[in-house]
Parts: sequence; C-alpha cells; structure tokens
Amino acid sequence: MSKINVNGWDFDYTLTGDGPDIVFIHGEIHGSAYFERQVAEFSKNYRCLTYNRRGHKGTGAPEYGYSLENQRRDLEGLIDELGIKNPILVAVAFGATIAADYAINHPDKVRGIVLVAWSELHDARKYFDRWAYASEQVVAAYEEGGRDGMLNYLRREAGHSIYFVINPDSPIREECIQWFGSHPIEEYRRGMLEFALSVPDLIPPFSKLETPVLGICGSEDPFQDEPERLSAMKNFHEDPPIDGAGRFVQWERAEEFNAKLSVFFESLP
Repeated sequence: MSKINVNGWDFDYTLTGDGPDIVFIHGEIHGSAYFERQVAEFSKNYRCLTYNRRGHKGTGAPEYGYSLENQRRDLEGLIDELGIKNPILVAVAFGATIAADYAINHPDKVRGIVLVAWSELHDARKYFDRWAYASEQVVAAYEEGGRDGMLNYLRREAGHSIYFVINPDSPIREECIQWFGSHPIEEYRRGMLEFALSVPDLIPPFSKLETPVLGICGSEDPFQDEPERLSAMKNFHEDPPIDGAGRFVQWERAEEFNAKLSVFFESLP
C-alpha cells in the first residue's frame, strides 16, 4: 500500500487498474482487505481505490477526530489528491454513512452508490449502545493480555456475547477476528464510539438525491437492511438478500456479489 497525507492525517491506500473510478469504503473495525475479491475483479476494467480509514490498520489513532464529518473530509481529500473523477462509491456498514454524507455534500460528483449491509445508515445509535459494552470488554482483554489476549477473547466471545456479525460457524471466522483485532486499541477506546455518536439522521437528505443507489445484504446478516427507509429515493433499488451470506457478503459470496455489482455498474449513465 502507498501512503498519503490528507486532512491532517496519514492514510494507507491502494489505487489500481484503469478506467472509470470506484472508491471502496470499509466499515467500522474492518479494513481495506474487505474488498480484495472486488478489486481483483473490477480493476480489470475500472480504477479502484481502497484505503484504511483513520484509526484502522496502519493509520495510527488520533486523540479525537473520528466524527462522520471529519471522515467525509478524509474521503474528500483522498478523492481530490488522487485525481478521482465522478466515482462509484461502494460502501459497507458504517462506511455507508460516509458514502451517503459525501453524496449529500457532492451530489454532482458521484456516478452511483452501492450500499452493502447498510443498517448503520438508519440505526447508528443502536450500534453505539452495543459497541459501548463490547469495547469495554475488548479493551480489558487487551490490557490484560496484549494483542494475543484480545484475539483470544474475540475467538471465545465474538458472535456469542459481542460482535454478533461474526458468525460462530462461519468458514471465514478467523479472518474476521484478525480484521477486528488488527487496529490500534484507541479505535476501541474512543474512535468507533465517537464516530457512531456523530452520525445524524442522513435518510431525509440522502433520499432527495437522484444518484442511482443499489442496496445489497446477506440473508443471514443479523442486522438486516430496511429498504423501506429509502422508499422516497427516486433511483434506489434493494436487491433480494444473497442467500446464505451474513454481514461479510462481499467475501462469503464474492462471485454472486460481484455479478450484482457488474449489472449495476453497466446500467449507470
């Protein structure tokens, strides 16, 4: 990955491929590796940008500054500095709030949006309430046993008492745990909590946009999308859930997920 400084912070990013621009935005306590299977496919015909958001792997952890507005400014800086033009935004989970906020502020600069497992867009406060407890447990495990202690705690408890998006029976369970455990501990102490509290009700202004938007989630995601929340949006469509996939649908069912993206991309003006 390359490094770039925008909005007063250093970011790891990868820009690969040639063609129209796609920007991939990962969720909270995830990382740019979330989209490896998509970049491998779409960089054949598109230029793909992935980056690790502030507070995540390789970026360090500021004392403060994790708010939605600041993370939108991060995205604005990356797009401007890297010469990204009229991108398609593909965003998962809390990344969907960043994509929506960017589109609200730059409605003429977004070609299309894919919202993946996007219940955070309408239920940010509920996630904060769950995360406040989970973060306390994870930080305690880290303080007692370091990074290994934290990972072992996640192996025991993820999907049982915390982080229910990590299915106990998932074949990618260990990969998910490695993602979740790869960030600075300050992301757990403050970052994710500050971010969740900073998200306003984006649904009304987002619904007014005419940007084409596709929603996708997995049938086994414990926090299902609510497409009726965007029923007033002129060019919004929610695909049927991908059967058998959970929160990590773009990894668990990459071929089917990528096929849906391809159809959507080809439909864009």
